[in-house]
Amino acid sequence: MKFRELAEFFERLEKASSRLEMTSILAEMLSSAGKSEIGKAIYLSQGTIAAAHEGLEIGLGESLMINAIAKATGYSKKEVEELYKEKGDLGLAVQEIASKKKQRSLFSEELSLEKTFSNFVKIAKAEGPGSQELKIRLMAELFNSASPLEGKFIARIPVGKMRLGVGEPTIMDALATNYSKEFEKLFPKQVKEIKSALKEKKEEKRRKEFELRLKQRLRELIEEKYNIYSDLGEIAEMLKEKGLKGLEKVEITPGIPIRPTLAERLSSSEEIVKKIGKCFVEQKYDGFRLQVHKNGKEATVFSRQSENVTHMFPEIIKGVQEQLKAKKAIVEGEALAFNEATGEYFPFQVTIQRKRKYDIEKMAEEMPLKLFLFDVMLIENENMMTKKFVERRKALEKLVKPGGVIELTKSIVTGRAKEIDKFFEDSIEKGLEGIIAKDLNAKYIAGARKFAWIKLKRSYKGELSDSIEVVIAGYYKGKGKRAQFGLGGLLSCVYDKDADEFKSIAKIGTGMSEQQMTELEEMLSKTKTGKKPARVDSQLEPDFWVEPKYVIEVRADEITRSPNHTAGKDRTGGLALRFPRMVSFRFDRKPEDATTVKEIKEMFKKQKHVQVEEKT
Repeated sequence: MKFRELAEFFERLEKASSRLEMTSILAEMLSSAGKSEIGKAIYLSQGTIAAAHEGLEIGLGESLMINAIAKATGYSKKEVEELYKEKGDLGLAVQEIASKKKQRSLFSEELSLEKTFSNFVKIAKAEGPGSQELKIRLMAELFNSASPLEGKFIARIPVGKMRLGVGEPTIMDALATNYSKEFEKLFPKQVKEIKSALKEKKEEKRRKEFELRLKQRLRELIEEKYNIYSDLGEIAEMLKEKGLKGLEKVEITPGIPIRPTLAERLSSSEEIVKKIGKCFVEQKYDGFRLQVHKNGKEATVFSRQSENVTHMFPEIIKGVQEQLKAKKAIVEGEALAFNEATGEYFPFQVTIQRKRKYDIEKMAEEMPLKLFLFDVMLIENENMMTKKFVERRKALEKLVKPGGVIELTKSIVTGRAKEIDKFFEDSIEKGLEGIIAKDLNAKYIAGARKFAWIKLKRSYKGELSDSIEVVIAGYYKGKGKRAQFGLGGLLSCVYDKDADEFKSIAKIGTGMSEQQMTELEEMLSKTKTGKKPARVDSQLEPDFWVEPKYVIEVRADEITRSPNHTAGKDRTGGLALRFPRMVSFRFDRKPEDATTVKEIKEMFKKQKHVQVEEKT
């Protein structure tokens, strides 16, 4: 595949006005790519060159990029900088410069996807003396051979600002589109089930509904594999090589992160007991959720976003080697700063200081972490995810040697609401967030939010005191005193998993410090899109649309009906947050990890129930 062809697909994706259109373009792009190209095309469409757990980043700042552009085009650094400032997008600046280059290289060649990708990998791996010069030379080599359109995306990829809005769910839908015919042939039983459910519908409607449900079923199968092997590039390569039979090769593998299971929320212990009966109740820690993989002498630590953060936690690595009895294991837990002398847990604001690139050993001594394990997915070669939680917990207890950095979460097993309340209050007194209740018979459900796990935080009647996480989709110019910051409010959304869209829920103008407003404007101005992103559903129009990329935590007084917002929209209107205020940035969350429309609807329903109780 020529890189020019890929750039043309990217251009179409950027101009797409709906998620359906994006899916169709992606399906065509992935169909056009060869076996050795499809994974690369997927990574580049997201502004990366590898899955998150590989930790392979191009690592080129804007300054080095400007040097490379100047070197390749004959323009001065100052000219490049001025055009970049005018356009607000390095890609658009390069596109204009490339259309009127002052010099042409004698050694330019038509770029292939393989060549372009290879240069990016070389740049990412370049280290030591002379590495900066090598990176500039490799980038200049690409710019020398690039057409204006190719140059636009070659400039965007290293700085991770593709502006395409392509998410993993859309990629999975595109793959499902391409393999639905094969799925129909290989899975006759499932096809029969789908057809049987559609007997009552008219012929034309039945055919369209059949195709839709077939793709949905295949999408679920692909996502099931992605949940245990979070590398869509490799999964796409397996599909390209062997078709749907290639999915049989996808299995739990130490070193490849499993997407974490997520908890639903309820507002009382009575509701928990009513929902899952006798259950396992453990303390909810406010720290780093970590997944630890042990494979012989090697140990790897992944964040909840599947990033390799092994280098940040040397004491945990040591604890894994000393305390986990198995040669091969995948376990999950929460790491946080813990005061051994007082038995108190430090707040997240203290623990977060451990997330750093430098002075790691020093900070590990000054602020050691404890890892509180709460689940296990693999022991030796046995998949534990399919077993009941009660069995997994017993296996986890046998797996860990006591005494050291690693402990198991504090817990009780009960079917009585009063005992849950007492345990909850004890946890709050120790400075924890609350509790998690778990269904004793549930499997580990990777990548999904189910009632197998239920979280309970402190809440008060009639008030939305539990925070929610929203995605920023746009921002408004500041007025009055805020004009100096260039930002006065945020258009925020929650995630609709079924539609793979972000639905508007609030305009946020309070809770932000002057420093946060400055940081937000700096961050968001770099992701301005010029038009509403295809995956954003909003009736409101902010002054600037941005790529739905950043997640923030907010609090509000309550959830209300609103004619202006699209979250949970029905005939009576959408749902909105009343008096929303920003609490903090959540850089540990992907946009798709934000609070869902389904959760907001449930919270609204419970809130109305509480308000009715108060009035009676």
